Amino acid sequence: MTEELSAPPPLPNFGDPNNQPSTEWYYVANGSRQGPVPASAISELLKRKELKTDTQVWRKGMSEWKSLRESDLAEFVAAEPPAISGQYIGNGYVWTLALLPLLIGVIEAVVTASNQEAAARSLVLGLPYHPSKGLPFQIPLLVNALLGWLDDRKLKQAGYGSRVTRVTAVLFQPVYLFLRAKRLKQRPYYAVAWIISFIAGFLIYASVEG
Repeated sequence: MTEELSAPPPLPNFGDPNNQPSTEWYYVANGSRQGPVPASAISELLKRKELKTDTQVWRKGMSEWKSLRESDLAEFVAAEPPAISGQYIGNGYVWTLALLPLLIGVIEAVVTASNQEAAARSLVLGLPYHPSKGLPFQIPLLVNALLGWLDDRKLKQAGYGSRVTRVTAVLFQPVYLFLRAKRLKQRPYYAVAWIISFIAGFLIYASVEG
């Protein structure tokens, strides 16, 4: 009697990271090697924007490190388009941020000079003195936070958003400007302009106040 042979089992698909639960990956973050972690963890890090498509990865059997998009994990990033080039992202918000300290310094200097003139006139003419108030300190803070938030939202839409830039855009604008220039591979002209603007605005105000 001839023994009936059953069909052989299907071959495993070694090209699919999800079919390799035992495969562990290493990746580069902050200049150091991280891992090992399963492919599912790499996918989760990508979703949280903690890894980028050009992050270097490696697993046993590979001769060298490769970017995520060039490795067996490429399917995790295939559905997501790469970030657009920084040259196509407008810099209007950040240049406004950069020049804002100078503008505030000039406004405060004008108000102070006006008060000094009014005080001298009231002293000579014996008129009551009613000093003008400058900008409430909350106004510059809110304007800075709003401009930073708007620009970071634009970066997120372009594929560059992250938790660090979100926080610094609202709370630490000078740091944000340098981080932004680095991420977009731009020269940090607007970040340096902020420093110059801040110093110039302070000196203008101090010259009148003094």
